[in-house]
Amino acid sequence: MYKSYEKENVVVIIPGGELDVTNSMSFKNEIVSKFIDDGKVNIVLDMSGVAYMDSSALGAIISLYKRCRMNGGSFAIAGLVDSVKRLFSITALDKVVPIYSTVDDAVKRMR
Repeated sequence: MYKSYEKENVVVIIPGGELDVTNSMSFKNEIVSKFIDDGKVNIVLDMSGVAYMDSSALGAIISLYKRCRMNGGSFAIAGLVDSVKRLFSITALDKVVPIYSTVDDAVKRMR
């Protein structure tokens, strides 16, 4: 469902395919248990491989954003495709969650 790696003390998570009601909760729960609960609270979601997401995925992403921030970390999104970027804009979440063109830009801002 996703790949991950660390870059300069930031966990980069790369989900693939679609994020929707069928998998967004398990995605969120796995990220929380594998990374956030383990103290890895600086996270960038590289969304370049996600062509579709629904409102449940938006909820999962907001939850991850809040969990990172509540634990003293930071959270950002990188590489949104146009259709998903439009969803963030329509819901005004692009004003809440930091969004960057590339993972490198997001990681630089987190340092």
